[in-house]
Amino acid sequence: MSDRTKKIIFAIVFAILSIAIGLGLWYFFFRPLVAPTGPTTAPGTPTGELPSAGTGGPAGGAEPSGPGALQPSGAVPIQPGVPTEVAPSRVTLIQDSVTQAVVPSKDGDGARFYNPEDGRFYRVNADGTVTALADKQFLNVKTVSWANRDDQAILEFPDGSNVFYNFDSKRQVTLPKHWRDFDFSPDDGQIAAKSVGLDPSNRFLIVSNPDGNEAKAVESLGTNADKVLVNWSPNNQVIAFSSTGNPQSEGAQEVLLIGENRENFKSLVVPGRGFLPNWSPTGRQILYSVYHERTQMKPSLWISGGVGDQIGEDRRSINLQTWADKCAWKNETQVICGVPQTLDTGAGLARDNFSGVPDDIFLVDLRTGVSTKISTSDQTHPIRSPVLSDDGKKLMFSDAANGRLYSYDLP
Repeated sequence: MSDRTKKIIFAIVFAILSIAIGLGLWYFFFRPLVAPTGPTTAPGTPTGELPSAGTGGPAGGAEPSGPGALQPSGAVPIQPGVPTEVAPSRVTLIQDSVTQAVVPSKDGDGARFYNPEDGRFYRVNADGTVTALADKQFLNVKTVSWANRDDQAILEFPDGSNVFYNFDSKRQVTLPKHWRDFDFSPDDGQIAAKSVGLDPSNRFLIVSNPDGNEAKAVESLGTNADKVLVNWSPNNQVIAFSSTGNPQSEGAQEVLLIGENRENFKSLVVPGRGFLPNWSPTGRQILYSVYHERTQMKPSLWISGGVGDQIGEDRRSINLQTWADKCAWKNETQVICGVPQTLDTGAGLARDNFSGVPDDIFLVDLRTGVSTKISTSDQTHPIRSPVLSDDGKKLMFSDAANGRLYSYDLP
């Protein structure tokens, strides 16, 4: 065999080997894989899964649901035990700015309040709409005493100045500086106040027209001005309470009721100190709070008669530890109250220290004495100046911590 023939054979063998090696590499490393054909399964049935115990899934092509079920593409998985829908909050923010002196509107279907940030007064309807009562500004108002039926108020300022203002007529009158602690009569025709002169002999509980005219002294205050609470009853009989009664046993206190014409009303003996009243709509009952050693000096609610021979009669405990001004009357037999979720011993002596404690909301049935918690977990606000809408469906209040105005949808 010649050398030339050997070279030809070698070239052919080399070419064959190269092709074989290339085919081998392609087969093992680059050949596309074909999935084996498996048995056909019914739609919606996972391959290899055992059927679950119990009843079958919903008919009519409904999507699987519940813990462990497969979710369709794009669905958000649901954790077991978590509701698919979150109940809407019952709490609504009405006014994001600070609100003070929140009281019912004159028609009873909303509230009125003072905004110290802009010095204006506003009305809010039950649906949450807010409108200004006037464009006029009153900056740095310390205390607001609202009228009951008309949009008018008496404003007390830090320097002792007092102003009567009618938001409808725009009438403004300056009242004496030595007058303080005002309250309107039920028909707004008169006001009661304390006239506190420098000399104790010149200090009186007075009654006058809202503009200061026709003032008359009702009772001498002497050195007891701070023991008198001006609070005109809805039935027009009582204009103030005085904690100057005779000493009582077991920590009780005798509270005197003062009328415009110096009537000789029965006194009210209350089982504790720190008397804070809240008249019923008709004035026939007095809801009040006091604190006592038996309640660890925490405020507790009581109810008793408030008119004529019934003053102080049928006294009974409500069994709620809160202050009476955290309550709003729904009618003569039902009260809605904000009750602090926690109170430390001595809270009645230092209320300001607990002003930021969140409140639960209770419905009190005075006929049965049953108090029922009606608020949900989304109520986390400390309630101040509660106002109940005329239909009884909304409770509006100022947050005692930040001053914002909220409403709560009652069940």
